[in-house]
Amino acid sequence: MGGRRQRTKFVLFTLAMLAILLLAFRIASSAPLPQAGEHGNWHKGARGHGPEQQLAWLSDKLKLTDDQKSQIKPILEDEHKQVAALREDSSMSREQKRAKFREVHTSTFDKIRPILTEQQQATLQQIQTRREERMKARRQKEGESSAPQNP
Repeated sequence: MGGRRQRTKFVLFTLAMLAILLLAFRIASSAPLPQAGEHGNWHKGARGHGPEQQLAWLSDKLKLTDDQKSQIKPILEDEHKQVAALREDSSMSREQKRAKFREVHTSTFDKIRPILTEQQQATLQQIQTRREERMKARRQKEGESSAPQNP
């Protein structure tokens, strides 16, 4: 009698585990997969996002008017196309690409600045200065961590 009860418990346990696995598989397979260009929330900055997200971010930080948004959007779209082409270009070294990225980015903000008010320009300058400081600190940290260690 005890063996039969144990076997019944084992069968019920096995069936319950199988049901849980099937349910988990069903839930996982029904979750939508990210579409091309979607990155989830792994990166909070503007890099990697399209011109619409960049424009929304700038609009939030600089309090852009609708007229300013309509003037800035094509500039950001052009930058996005240039950066995408650079990423696909395998003829340049990493350093050459980095320099070209900076050139494109600088050119973009040189086109945007005249559209902004003096206050917006000052705010943008503060944002860019903080960004440059963070990038410089990160490069220094990366340089320190990649330097050969002497025992």
